[in-house]
Amino acid sequence: MKKFPLYDTEYFDTIPAYLEGLSRKYGNREAISYFTRKQEKITVTYEELVLRVTYLKEELIAMGMAGRHIAIVSENSCDWVVACLAIMACGAVAVCVDIEQSDDSIREMIQMADAEMVFASAGYRSVFDPVSVDQLGLKQVVYLGAQREGTKSLDELCEKGKRRTEEQQSGFVTVQPDQPAVIAFTSGTTSKSKLVILSHKNILKNMCDSCLYVTFEETVFCSLPFYHTYGLTCSILGSLLRGTHVYINGDLKTMLRDLKLAKPDTMLTVPLIVESIYNQIWLNAEKAGKADQLKRLLKLVRVLRKCGIRMKSKTLDGIREQIAGNLHIMICGGAHLGKEISEDFESFGILILQGYGITECSPLISVNSNRSYKMGSVGYVLPSCEIRIVEDEIWVRGDSVMEGYYKAPEQTKEVMEDGWFKTGDLGYQDKDGCLYLTGRKKNLIVFKNGKKTSPEKLEELIMQVPLVKEVVVTGTASGTSVDDVKITASIYPDPDRTGHMSSYEILEELQKEIDAINEKLPTYQQVQMINIREKEFSKTGTKKIKRHMV
Repeated sequence: MKKFPLYDTEYFDTIPAYLEGLSRKYGNREAISYFTRKQEKITVTYEELVLRVTYLKEELIAMGMAGRHIAIVSENSCDWVVACLAIMACGAVAVCVDIEQSDDSIREMIQMADAEMVFASAGYRSVFDPVSVDQLGLKQVVYLGAQREGTKSLDELCEKGKRRTEEQQSGFVTVQPDQPAVIAFTSGTTSKSKLVILSHKNILKNMCDSCLYVTFEETVFCSLPFYHTYGLTCSILGSLLRGTHVYINGDLKTMLRDLKLAKPDTMLTVPLIVESIYNQIWLNAEKAGKADQLKRLLKLVRVLRKCGIRMKSKTLDGIREQIAGNLHIMICGGAHLGKEISEDFESFGILILQGYGITECSPLISVNSNRSYKMGSVGYVLPSCEIRIVEDEIWVRGDSVMEGYYKAPEQTKEVMEDGWFKTGDLGYQDKDGCLYLTGRKKNLIVFKNGKKTSPEKLEELIMQVPLVKEVVVTGTASGTSVDDVKITASIYPDPDRTGHMSSYEILEELQKEIDAINEKLPTYQQVQMINIREKEFSKTGTKKIKRHMV
């Protein structure tokens, strides 16, 4: 692998050790901020955060919850972070429930994970009516935020824990690196979610490794769902380990508002958000009649960059400041992002560092570094990870890899072989050790002549068409045999660009663009059918399209 300078980082192997490190290193530095509905900024320092976690941990121990499974059912919030850290610190297991589900599905997740207690926000009270609590076998439902009549709140438990600490009635538990810390649900893009068991060592080794490659600036904005390991490990735990000031967003409706209010230097996000910002830049340019001028300017910047010349442009800086303010770094993962988009953002003054991860690996497997990166790749494999490519599939082994799925030995056996986890993702490494993704094994379109094609590559090409907002490419049966298929593109057109067009005009324009793409492809890879969708695709919490629902 190519050698490049690493950043200094301190390693921890349990959450209690991690919390002690935060308190020791950062004290009264600002840790977490968020905005109220009235746009008031609320801030918690590192010292205050660790104290709240400590008090809640003490009360959980007194309640006999050490070693138990405790679920969190809430949108992103500071209380979510406090609850999760306290659960892990007391030796219990945090069940991070995917809230982008129906009430019945959330109840099912809680039962599947054998949770005995729940921390929930007020928005999910309907999940826990008295009958449901009894049916779920829950000992306690504790609400985040302001206390309501007849319920217990997180603040109340923290106050009780504080008194225990002051009266020197603290409980004591020993937390080991290999004991379970989290049960996370897979995103379920291709099948039903599975329950992944991750230990303290899994999560913390992964988090600390990432800090060797990537550094953040002073302020970080995060709207990634914390119930997903990308949001928990990389966004929250990783940001706090670096001593940054994290701005939390828990509602996509206020994301752009909070982003402007926070004025962050760094943002952790997913391709869908990056593409939305990118599309907005071009939409603004088109409305102002300056799209052609912008294309010429970006082309010039790219040519000069290849010659080793960094060109400063007031026009490009102005576009960045208008759309993204102080933003200079975007860490992007969860799905593939086109190389051209990354290159254009660099021209605007925003460095996009793309990474690759999967829940079963805590989640990060590879990431580009601020000090060494390649656009289009997902970066360098983490030091504690080892990968091998088996028939184009990426296998991973190392300290970040899960022990298995909860109560599912057969499912575990399907994906594990001699300590290697089979990701199901297809890819390759170049001579410098940079990893590239080419698609998902389950998504491959197989033809009756034995040839195969990756729909993700076709989707990347189609996404470059301005009229396209979302696309999924599949193989549609067109004959009597299973492998007699036609490549079909299901497209959700961008309503901002097609609002004035009829359905026929949209289809006609898209067909012209698809024909142009097909001319550059082998016959067997050409798109033969187009389906126009009237609404967006169903997505996971990290905004990946649920392909099995297409």
